[in-house]
Amino acid sequence: MLKIKDFVLDDEDLFGYYCIIEQKNYIGDNDFHIYKVIGRLRSNYYVDVPVDGNNRGPYNHEEMEDIVNVIHCGVYEDKVERYRLKDVQLVEKVKE
Repeated sequence: MLKIKDFVLDDEDLFGYYCIIEQKNYIGDNDFHIYKVIGRLRSNYYVDVPVDGNNRGPYNHEEMEDIVNVIHCGVYEDKVERYRLKDVQLVEKVKE
């Protein structure tokens, strides 16, 4: 079970964390999908959020940013995507 909560990362390695990324929905409210983080880096090449299926990217941007490489859980698990760290909502695993 995943639970969203505020927490402070005490390590630069985000491998194995889950995150939620907003997806543009043209019919109603935007959707939120779960991704698994597989790496972190600095880059100016990433997909903008909310993710637009009709204009997906990634694109080159002016400034270098903290980026997470992620896998879209249950959707495109064979494709690595890049998003700005500040555009994703990190999720912590809760042990029961």
